[in-house]
Amino acid sequence: MKLLRLNPRHWSLSKKITSIVLAILMVPVFSISLLQEIEKTLVESVKDNLALSNRLIANQLVTNISWFEQSVLPDSNAFFGDEFFVFPISSSPVIDGFFDEWTEHKSYRKTFSNGTQQFSVLLGHAQQSFLVSIEVEDDKVIFPRLDGEGVSDLLEIEYKTANQQYSTIYLSPTGAGEFAVKVARNGELKPDWRYKAFWLNTKAGFSLELQFPSGVTPQEIKITYRDVEQEKSLNYQGVISSTRFDLNPIVWPSPKFANFVEQLTLKPAQRIWILDKYGRVLATKGNLKTDQLQFSRNIVFNWILSNQSTIESDPRNGLLQINTEATYRALKGDEMTRVEYLKDTDNAIAIAAYPLAEGNVVKGVLLLEENVARVQVLQKKTLLKMLGLILLVFVLVVWAIFWFVNRTVGRIKKLNRAIEEVVDEQGRMHSPLKVIIEEEGDEIDELYRAFSNMGERLYDYNEYLEKLAARLSHELRTPIAIVRSSLDNLALNCSNQEELEIINRALDGNKRLGEIISRMRQASSVKEAMQSAEKEEIELVDFVRSTVNGFQSSFPEYRFVFETSLEQRIEKISVELFSELFDKLLSNAMDFCISTHPIIVQLESVGDGFILRVSNTGPTIDKRNLKRVFDSLVSIRAKLHSSGTNLGLGLHVVRLITDFHGFSVKAKNRDDLSGVILEVRS
Repeated sequence: MKLLRLNPRHWSLSKKITSIVLAILMVPVFSISLLQEIEKTLVESVKDNLALSNRLIANQLVTNISWFEQSVLPDSNAFFGDEFFVFPISSSPVIDGFFDEWTEHKSYRKTFSNGTQQFSVLLGHAQQSFLVSIEVEDDKVIFPRLDGEGVSDLLEIEYKTANQQYSTIYLSPTGAGEFAVKVARNGELKPDWRYKAFWLNTKAGFSLELQFPSGVTPQEIKITYRDVEQEKSLNYQGVISSTRFDLNPIVWPSPKFANFVEQLTLKPAQRIWILDKYGRVLATKGNLKTDQLQFSRNIVFNWILSNQSTIESDPRNGLLQINTEATYRALKGDEMTRVEYLKDTDNAIAIAAYPLAEGNVVKGVLLLEENVARVQVLQKKTLLKMLGLILLVFVLVVWAIFWFVNRTVGRIKKLNRAIEEVVDEQGRMHSPLKVIIEEEGDEIDELYRAFSNMGERLYDYNEYLEKLAARLSHELRTPIAIVRSSLDNLALNCSNQEELEIINRALDGNKRLGEIISRMRQASSVKEAMQSAEKEEIELVDFVRSTVNGFQSSFPEYRFVFETSLEQRIEKISVELFSELFDKLLSNAMDFCISTHPIIVQLESVGDGFILRVSNTGPTIDKRNLKRVFDSLVSIRAKLHSSGTNLGLGLHVVRLITDFHGFSVKAKNRDDLSGVILEVRS
């Protein structure tokens, strides 16, 4: 029994459907859980590999820890002003007032303002020369007058070198173009041609490029712009300075660190930073772009996955100082690895920070980053495979559901066919319902069993009803004959008129009972005749015509009309039974027709068959009773002519005979509702 319960064939429909639904639901649940575990494992692997790579690189830097002492970075905490970073200019600079060489670093320009005016500064170096680019917004530029009267717009640059040598230079040309930079000597401003400067007027004001003498490397600087609004003015109307107090510290890149990172080989989508103890960038290499990553051999998939993994906004791209939790922990002497998820995106960056220390003193930090797109894309590729698997499972489940539904529908259709085979259109059962039933099955098997049990009981009851008429006619015939003979004797010996009327009414009732028994015996005899009847080919037109003529001769008070366009029609039928059928149709028409109107008999050919119609003028039949008139013991209309007891057996016999021949019979009202048409169709 337990093994039978485990067999799905013996499950109930609810269990089968529930198991299919659970199978569908479990697929995405398992898939999501698997993907989450895969992502965790891969991210941990990336973090471990990144930490290992960072540690190996850091060990090389620790052996050269003296590079931090040799770097010329100032102590930012000792200054009030902002730092100026010096950027390497890759191409050979041309001092012409245009900033073509500065394009890649223009986002790092520092802007200073007094509320109404402003200027921006960017520092660089190329070929051992210190470069300055300044862009000033001034609605009216005032140049020095030739007569020396009044003051003019002036740029003043103060700087201090590594050997603490302090200098101040002044930039105030007489016009646009190359001009001489002046320095203060013996209380006078003298031109110093070691400096190269170029002034270029712009729509917003002017731009200026300045090249310091070779070998001069300022460590601190202060830039001040003094503005004059009107010519011949004796005072400056506006002053903008890079710092209000001391000079601004200058952060120079370390060539040793730059050379070190350039020699490193990084993976695609990796970036390395070398930071000093203040988190300032000493050197960097690489980027987090995924352009060089090959996600899939399929070009379309590779393009889609690459676009999905691209970081739209890099939070640390171009920073000159990095202050993150990982950097802070590393400056405290702790190694840290973490994954940083970017806001409003699905992108993430793995970070490994390693302290670069000499003894217990941290000199700097090595920061290694990697775009986790590789892991995310691997996850997406796994997701694609999982989607393929889910699709396959879905197809299999849909196929299973289709198979299950098809099988269930097939089993129901099988039951329907079994019922239709044993039950005719009138509801009679020809044989018991036989279906194969599982010993233990689902609800449909239980339905099979219920229908089978019900079919056996209905068949037995139907067989009892069909034999009831013959039994009653046989059992009642003798008692009715005895009653009739007794009533006849009483009538002969009775002289009282009232008693004689009572006896006559009893005789009429007895006669009606006899007619009922006779009709029931007739119906039973028709059924018995059908069991032994044989079909033969006859000429149907002559058969119908002769029958109609016979009725016309026997019942001259009625008028019969035969209409047909056929000259000859051969049909294979039982002559005896078909004569009985035609007789019942004509008798029914005579019972309900108006005697002044003819009874019309029509014979037509339709396809391979024929239609025999018998139409009479008289009362119509309600639509809901058109099918019931052929049922046994059903009488719908009242006779217009009394020709015996109406038991509703005549048309029932018609249907029995048509069923025997494989014909159909139906009743319908005339279109003008003047009468009824009975139609037999082969």
